Amino acid sequence: MKIVPAHDHNGKAVSRSGTFTGTVWGDPVSDQDGVSMNTVHFTPGARTDWHTHPGGQALHVTSGAGWVASRGEKAQPIRSGDIVWASPGEEHWHGAGDDSFLTHLAVSLGETDWRDKVTDEEYHDRFEHGDPS
Repeated sequence: MKIVPAHDHNGKAVSRSGTFTGTVWGDPVSDQDGVSMNTVHFTPGARTDWHTHPGGQALHVTSGAGWVASRGEKAQPIRSGDIVWASPGEEHWHGAGDDSFLTHLAVSLGETDWRDKVTDEEYHDRFEHGDPS
C-alpha cells in the first residue's frame, strides 16, 4: 500500500491544448502503476479529442454540466455528481456544455490513445438530448 500525499508528486496545473478543443486545465492528482488521476477543468464549449484507454476510464463529475459520447452514438448529458465509465478500448469524448463550466476527476487505466478532433458538427449534434445545465 502506498499513500500519495496531495501534490507530493510535484504535479502542477497545466493548460491542455494539443488533445483538446477550447480552454482546458488539468491538475494531476496521481500517476501510479499505470493508473492516472487528473482533475480536469473545462471552460464552456471545451472538450477532449476522441480517445480510448486500454483499461477503461472513470469520470466523476464534481461540478458543472457537459457531455460525453461514444463513437457512433449521440452525446449524453452529464452533471455534477454523475459517474461515467468508458469501457476498455471504447472510443469517446467528454467536455463542457456551451454555457457551463465542467470539472471532473478522470481515473484512466493505461496510457491514453488520442485520436482525431471532435468536430463542431459532432459536438453540436448532441442537442437532441436537451441542455444539460
